[in-house]
Amino acid sequence: MLPLMVTQSEVLGPASATWNDYVGTAAADDAAAVINQPSLYELAGIDRDRWMILSVDVTRTAASTTVTVYAIDKVAHHIVKAADLDALGETAGELPVTPFVLPTESADQFLNNAFTSISIRLVAKDAQPHRLIAQTA
Repeated sequence: MLPLMVTQSEVLGPASATWNDYVGTAAADDAAAVINQPSLYELAGIDRDRWMILSVDVTRTAASTTVTVYAIDKVAHHIVKAADLDALGETAGELPVTPFVLPTESADQFLNNAFTSISIRLVAKDAQPHRLIAQTA
C-alpha cells in the first residue's frame, strides 16, 4: 500500500502534543545502506529520483503510531544537489514539502529500519528555561 499524499499548507514547527507537558529535541542517524534491506525511500514508498526527504514526523497515541515523511519534489523545483536546496530556501524564504502519511502497518517497519540510532530528549515544560545538570551518585 502506497503512502497517502496529503495536500494542505502549514509551517512545520516544533513537535507538539495535546498538552505539551514535556518538550524537547530529537536526533537520528540514517540507517547504513545494507544489501537486501530497504532504503529510507523504499520504506516510505516514495521515488528517490523525484523526491528528497527533508523531515520525518512520528506520532504515537494509545491507538496507533503514525509516520509522516515530508519531501520536496526535486523535479518541480530543479533540485539536483544540496546547493540547489539552499538556493531555493534563500530565494523563496521557505521550502515547499509534501507530506506522505505512511499506513499504520508500515509505521513500525519504518521506525525499526529507517535509523541506525535515534535519541529523544523530553524535558518538563516548567524546567525548559533552566540548564539540567546530571549528577552521578
